[in-house]
Order: sequence, then structure tokens, then C-alpha cells
Amino acid sequence: MLFLLKRKWCTALLGLMVLGLLGVGCRLLLSTGPDVGVSAHNALLGLGLFTAILVSDGIIHVALSLAFGEHYLARYRDLARLFGGQTAGAMLAGAAMAGVGEELLFRGISIQPSALIIGAAIFGAFHHVGRRFWPFTIWSGYQGLLLAAGIYFTEALFVTMIAHFLHDLCGFLIFRWLNRGKQANNLVLGE
Repeated sequence: MLFLLKRKWCTALLGLMVLGLLGVGCRLLLSTGPDVGVSAHNALLGLGLFTAILVSDGIIHVALSLAFGEHYLARYRDLARLFGGQTAGAMLAGAAMAGVGEELLFRGISIQPSALIIGAAIFGAFHHVGRRFWPFTIWSGYQGLLLAAGIYFTEALFVTMIAHFLHDLCGFLIFRWLNRGKQANNLVLGE
């Protein structure tokens, strides 16, 4: 569900506002949560976490491609097609929704391991798109655990905000690259 909100800039901004308000509200209500920790040092740590997650994504993608071949790759291409026609504004708004809104709600309330694990599971479930895409739901939960580990060890929300923003932006750019030929073909065919 959250994944699909990121296809259009207006729904991504709405998601950003709702998730951000829920996250800030929970932080205020519970009087808990890690420091935001905006600093150049934490931005570099966020860049490092993004790199680690990206490498992990590459390994998982190759492993699933080798294990399941075209069966997996067809699902991956279908997921990319869901983002066909995504504008640059939608990419930035979707990445901001992920980096700010999702981080405030799913990892910004507590750094207790049990809360981070539950948050990662809910994060994965909220990224479920449909039965055909169940591997990506599990993958999202796994990424939630990686982000949870990042905040657990750094105790700075800004680290995961940077990593998550860059991760989703990179993903949208990959989807755009995968969809590049289809948009040109649609123009030629008049679709």
C-alpha cells in the first residue's frame, strides 16, 4: 500500500504528511524515540548504510534471479511497470515520504530491539502490493530490519532518513531505466 502511494507526487506528499504527523504524534505522546541527530557525520553514516543496503539488494536480486529465473524476473519487471510514467517530482516526493515519513513512524518511536523488529514487520506488511508481489513484501520487511539495525547502532534517526531516502530514489531511477523502452514504444504505437 505505501509503495503504491509513491507513484504520484500528490499521494506521496499526502503519505509524507500523514506518516510524519503519526510519527511525531507518537514520539510526543510516548515521550520516546531516538535523537534525530542532524549532522554531517550522521549524513555520512546514512550514505554508508544506503550503500550497504544497496549491496544487499544486489545480492538478493542476483540470488533470486539465479534461483527462480524468469519466474522472479517477470514479477520484478511487473513491479517496475507499476511505476511507469512516474515523474521526477513523484520520485522526489516518494523518496521524501520514505526517508522522513516512514522513518518517523516505523523507526522514530523507539530503539528498543523488540519495537524495531515489530516496526520492520509492520513496515514490510504496509509495503504489500498484491499476492503476485509477495517476495517484495518479505524483501521490504528485511530492509526494515536493516534500517532498524542502522538506527539501533547509531541512535540517530537522520542516518536512516538519509539511507531510506537515497534507497527509494535509487529504486525509482532503476524502475525508470527498466521502463525506458516501453514509454518510447507507446509513443510510436500511439498508445
